[in-house]
Amino acid sequence: MPMKMRLEPKVLGLLEGSIDIHIHSNPDIYTRILSDVDLGRQAKEVGMRAILVKNHFVNTADRAKLATDEADFPVFGGMALNLTMGGLNKHAVDYALKMDAKIIWLPTVHADIFLGNKAHVANLAVALGDDLVGLKVINGDGSVKEEMLPILDLIAKHDCVLGTGHVSKPEAKAVVREAAKRGVKKICVTHPLATFVNYTAEDMKEFLDLGATWVEHCFNDTTRQVAHPIKIRDIYEAIEAIGPEHTILSTDSGQWLNPIPVQQMAIYIKEMLNLGVSEQGIRTMVSDNPAKFLGI
Repeated sequence: MPMKMRLEPKVLGLLEGSIDIHIHSNPDIYTRILSDVDLGRQAKEVGMRAILVKNHFVNTADRAKLATDEADFPVFGGMALNLTMGGLNKHAVDYALKMDAKIIWLPTVHADIFLGNKAHVANLAVALGDDLVGLKVINGDGSVKEEMLPILDLIAKHDCVLGTGHVSKPEAKAVVREAAKRGVKKICVTHPLATFVNYTAEDMKEFLDLGATWVEHCFNDTTRQVAHPIKIRDIYEAIEAIGPEHTILSTDSGQWLNPIPVQQMAIYIKEMLNLGVSEQGIRTMVSDNPAKFLGI
């Protein structure tokens, strides 16, 4: 791959063995830049250890197995609790986990609060009609919905990751608290700095106190793919606030107008080095913690 020749040795060294836990791929209803198989092949070529592909509408665990075989490289998948999967549907979760899904996200594009703020990610809004009734994971009194409880139990049983998705802050906090109580050991706070999530450093610390394991910062949130990009320094400051030991860096890439995912991860690593993050800190966030996330 010619791109390899353009990478600085230090960046290439950190890219080797890295794991990207958040990539959007073809096939999808949105335009994505690469297929599951091509993503795996490119990641293998630069020496990465694994990737995880995400789709807002379908389970990706089964197709990830096919991509793994075709690319001869570990590709993993997961599932978001959106309307196309039946919402808070324990049967869909059970199937996904039996197919070795590594993460179950709370609702993303069909979360009630996200549907009310579609302008933040206008390109996603194109496929979301105005007649959708958004999903909530808590009741009016703040308690976790009954349908969520067997899902949390399944996640705990399979030692899977619970991702907070795009739900509101009160919903995410309630579910994280309940998940930890029910024995879920791996909980990941999904792109808390995205403008449609918008958590403070104190919020992130509170999530960790409630039982979250990691905070995931996505490079895509700094790009023109979103309506209100954050600054890369915002991510750096969040890492400084909670520490690399509680952080995962992922790209949330795959959009046609952004660099290909392997390149985007390399750019991310270079930006973190430029801001003063140590090589060991980066290794923790792009290799060690994602490996624990996947259980590999």
